[in-house]
Amino acid sequence: MFKHLAPLPRPRQVALAVQRRAAKGLWAAGLCLLTGLAQAAAPSVTISRLGFTDDAAPALHGPALYLKGDGPPELESFENFTQRIADTPLDVVVLGASFANYEGECLRLNGLPTVNSCTTVVIRDADDADDPDVVSALQQAEVVYFRGGDQCNFMRWQGSATVREVQALVERGGGTGGGSAGLAIQGGLAVFDGCRGSISSRLALAEPYQPGVSFSDRLFDWAPLADLLTDSHFVRRDRMGRLMTFLCRQVAGGRSASAWGLGLNDGGVLLIDRDGRGTVFGDTAYLVQADQPAAGCQNEADPVTYSGFKIWRVEAGGSIDLTQRPHDGYYLIDVVQGQMTADPYNLPAAVASRVTVGRTADRQSGF
Repeated sequence: MFKHLAPLPRPRQVALAVQRRAAKGLWAAGLCLLTGLAQAAAPSVTISRLGFTDDAAPALHGPALYLKGDGPPELESFENFTQRIADTPLDVVVLGASFANYEGECLRLNGLPTVNSCTTVVIRDADDADDPDVVSALQQAEVVYFRGGDQCNFMRWQGSATVREVQALVERGGGTGGGSAGLAIQGGLAVFDGCRGSISSRLALAEPYQPGVSFSDRLFDWAPLADLLTDSHFVRRDRMGRLMTFLCRQVAGGRSASAWGLGLNDGGVLLIDRDGRGTVFGDTAYLVQADQPAAGCQNEADPVTYSGFKIWRVEAGGSIDLTQRPHDGYYLIDVVQGQMTADPYNLPAAVASRVTVGRTADRQSGF
């Protein structure tokens, strides 16, 4: 069990000056640009720190992952997440690729007793994912959270120092994750990159090979998310059909004989601990598996036809062991000519008591 950290007496928080580098090489410091520079190019890197100026450097006992269906972290579950990583306050970096002047996540997280500081880093130009100031901020962090926006911008960071530093952070026992677009980039099978725009379930099922169904190779290699794609805003935007299409495409293309998908609704969080066990907070999580032959989505001219998508619906408080994945407790949904044969979101009564899968023994080395 992780002990609950009692709130610590803390002095007034300090907001450090924003450091900006303009796309054309112009440097400026302070919280606003001079009037005479108002027409200059937008800054390509923005770094802003809230909280204590001294780095925390706690002992780490993660790793852990924090996955959220929509953008900003939820405070109670995020505090739980930080307690899975360290017993004392730690430093958080929020990474974004747009909205350079927005610090909403850090303004919320900085009030948690388990957060020593929160730094917002916005990288608007993919070339700056190798920026030494960004690398320095990441090296001083124990948690990195990818915020919402456009996941295509994040995917342009492939092979960068930023990606390597986040991977190294998790390997040394820290934590990462994200919400909305920040969730979409976490999967280990492939990433729906959104570089051709978003896609609805109806259109994806009807035309599984249209340009809008666009994938990139994984950005990260998290063991609990191997052979898995992630999707956000799941029920509110009716994304089950498109996730089924994504999985069918992976099987049909030979990337995996058993493709998994994780869908999180707005307000839903999956917190994955060092042993690969995921606990659901807030709202429902859906785990989907395609492990049957996918002949019905091999022909580019045809809608999806697939028999036997397995779905696990897990309510808040339930758990999923992602390193020893479930074999029962699911319900089945078929797709025929782009149409689902039943409501995929409603759990049949016959399996309602079996959706929370059993716990395996702890794997002490972490994932």
